[in-house]
Amino acid sequence: MSFLPRLCLVIMLFPCALAAQEAPGIPQAWRSEAFSEVALTQLKALGKALHERKAPASGVLSRTPSLPNLRPEREVVVDDARVRVAFGKPAARPAPNSSPWAALLEPFTETLSRTKFKLVSVDLSGSAPVTDALVTLAGKTAEGLLEINMRWQVTWETPATDADVPRIRDLELAHYEEILVKTEGNQPSFVDATAAVLGGTEAYQKHLRHGNTYWRQRIELFNRFFKFGHQGVAVGDVNGDGRDDVYVCQNGGLPNRLFVQQPDGTAIDVAAEMGVDLLDLTRSALLVDLDNDGDQDLVLAADTGLLAFRNNGSGRFEAKLRYRPVRNAFSVSAADYDNDGDLDLYVCRYFANKDEGADLAVPVPYFDANNGGGNFLIRNDGAATTADRWLNFTDATAESGLAEANNTRFSFAATWEDVDLDGDQDLFVANDFGLKNLYLNESGHFRDHAKAAGIDDGSFGMSAASADYDGDGRPDLYAGNMFSAAGSRVTTQPNFLPGTSKDLLERSQRMARGNSLFRNTGRQGVFEDVSMATGATMGRWSWGSIFADMNNDGWEDLLVANGFVTGRVPDDL
Repeated sequence: MSFLPRLCLVIMLFPCALAAQEAPGIPQAWRSEAFSEVALTQLKALGKALHERKAPASGVLSRTPSLPNLRPEREVVVDDARVRVAFGKPAARPAPNSSPWAALLEPFTETLSRTKFKLVSVDLSGSAPVTDALVTLAGKTAEGLLEINMRWQVTWETPATDADVPRIRDLELAHYEEILVKTEGNQPSFVDATAAVLGGTEAYQKHLRHGNTYWRQRIELFNRFFKFGHQGVAVGDVNGDGRDDVYVCQNGGLPNRLFVQQPDGTAIDVAAEMGVDLLDLTRSALLVDLDNDGDQDLVLAADTGLLAFRNNGSGRFEAKLRYRPVRNAFSVSAADYDNDGDLDLYVCRYFANKDEGADLAVPVPYFDANNGGGNFLIRNDGAATTADRWLNFTDATAESGLAEANNTRFSFAATWEDVDLDGDQDLFVANDFGLKNLYLNESGHFRDHAKAAGIDDGSFGMSAASADYDGDGRPDLYAGNMFSAAGSRVTTQPNFLPGTSKDLLERSQRMARGNSLFRNTGRQGVFEDVSMATGATMGRWSWGSIFADMNNDGWEDLLVANGFVTGRVPDDL
């Protein structure tokens, strides 16, 4: 992650910062960003009125605004005991004596809990400024908690002078959806149970309640504390009692934690007792059965190497492997790629080691970087032949063909899936600053099929997931990337990168678009990019993603973890 705040923000937001300053000598190409600031201020004023369930003040609208029915006729697509989802049909203009604002607010019974706007495009080429805005309203209704998501195309009254504030002249409703969560007493479907489950542990009271800013001031530099975090968790039943436990990775200088679930639903920290309270900087963990003895062993992507611990069956672990060549690892995934009956490991790395020639400080080029750390395929060869060893592991990266197939990208995550349904596990890799990989497994040898498959879209790839989302019997692929409203606005301006090729321009625009969903067509490993059509792009700054059927209706839903270092707007849309 380290390069993202230093480079992504420069690429996507630096022009915006220049424009907003309106300093002498600033190119007029970024007038769009100066206008977006003013327009967003007006939308926030409108949002304040809606938040209080009032009509907007006159200073936001022109004298004779043209407005549609903001809560149009709706088509219900899901309606069960817990959730109702509806999409709006094309919105007609309201009757002259009716208020579109009253119609929009009509279902809410009290002050809204959320009113948010995000501008994703600005067009100043016509006779009047036009912007596209993502809009979210949420609050309580008589039936439960309601969230309304819309996309507004707003035409603004052209200001007479630079000192005038633009007002909304015309509004088109480009998209409308409602999600009603039917809950007793208008309570959320999910509640934060962290304190209830972990609050009795010293680990929670003294360590987990504090963030990286706190610990950076207290951890010595030689402990290799990674200031941006990026620590993962693993879930599994470590002691065979039928309840899931959680292993929590921590930063350098802080002990990793193993929380074992108790019969009453609380958890206790047994990391020290079970021999896994490492102080090594650890970014990823897996609980998997490496030796086929029926219990879950522990694999860690630590800064000191790839580590493996044998589970003795009761949750006590014994260190068995430290593979030092695997440094700077960010994630680990497991699958039996060679169909020999045991699990093998694929390790994603981000940075190259110094001894690998990591002299260049940044990914180059930013949309197709291939100068990161090489990933590893570690083959599990089963039980060792000597008594002093546990299992035999072999670096199979080169012999499997992976070493020569775009293997030095800035990789964050990977998922195994038999995408071509030929009986072996293929590999999908999400890479930061560039193209994704799809390695087809051909009898234990891999070739990068991403371009032919249609999934080599450039983006800031951070997570990878797979599932049959459309129920056609074929696995589909999803990647969490970075969504940037500022990037979307800037890269679509006619003066952005003047004289550049169409390909480079489209690549730049793609970097800001957001997440990717690829539908498996079943035609020789070919995928269709359905990200926009399915509404799957807007995951914000997405770090993790996973498919799960959250409402038990037989369809795979998507959960996306997102966010970044809190800035001036802590609850930004």
